[in-house]
Amino acid sequence: MKTGVMPVGHLSASQVRSVLLAATAPPPLRNARPWRFQCTPDAIELYADPLTPGTDSEQRERLLDCGAALLNLRLAIKAQGSHADVRLFPSAGRPDLLAVVRPEGYETIAPHDGELVAAIADRQSNRRPFTTAVVPAVVQRQLRRAAEVERAWLATITAEQVPQLREIMRHAEVPPGPPGPGGGTDLDVEPDRLVVVIGSLHDTALGRFQSGQAMQRVLLTATAAGLSAALSSQPMAAPATRRELRQLLGGGLWPQIMLRLGHGAAVQSLARTPLEDIVISDEHPYSAGRPDGGAHRGFR
Repeated sequence: MKTGVMPVGHLSASQVRSVLLAATAPPPLRNARPWRFQCTPDAIELYADPLTPGTDSEQRERLLDCGAALLNLRLAIKAQGSHADVRLFPSAGRPDLLAVVRPEGYETIAPHDGELVAAIADRQSNRRPFTTAVVPAVVQRQLRRAAEVERAWLATITAEQVPQLREIMRHAEVPPGPPGPGGGTDLDVEPDRLVVVIGSLHDTALGRFQSGQAMQRVLLTATAAGLSAALSSQPMAAPATRRELRQLLGGGLWPQIMLRLGHGAAVQSLARTPLEDIVISDEHPYSAGRPDGGAHRGFR
């Protein structure tokens, strides 16, 4: 019998509900939320909702989204005073089972991670134009460190690289979008805008999953610093433009996601999917092959 939200380890049912709400907070790159969770007496299991058939780009975005959910889950368990013991891809026969997270023992959350937990509720994608205010160098160092903590890397697009990036974006057929709410003039890819790419050394499922955790830690770090963020995976959607972007970054990293970071006006929070719809239970069983939502273009 699958009971949905239930006590896990020494976490009560209400604590489990709290950490699952945090895990499902990240706005997904695509319309559908590609994660499913199952509670057992001693662990929370994270499954990727399958795509049918799913392009390589869709599979990559799915792993990025699930990685973001896992990072939030890990932080939220820490906020409950417990250590999150994580096993990635624990079963070779179940590629859809991405992680098993066991709340074990006790752990005091570090002040910085506490700030990230507080930022979970405020983190929203923002496609509105940003101001020209410069992101301080100390914050940029914090963003790079956030990616490295999750075994990924953050590369900053320099002013000299902007013309090449704009050309890559045009090859990817990203529409510029009108000025004002919901879009930006020519994607705001300008020499005075902070645009970064999160990448991995290996373009494997593990590398992409870790990049998703890095993406979320970077985004939460940015939110805690008062920054807004817009996400774009469109340059990575086509193999040709992804290769061009990889070469622009020096050829050592596989680009997984691009972020535009800066100071922008607040945006309205998105409605969340009811928790019961994404927690596996007898009422909501795990079902493979559910179609995913449509792809987003440009920065999200």
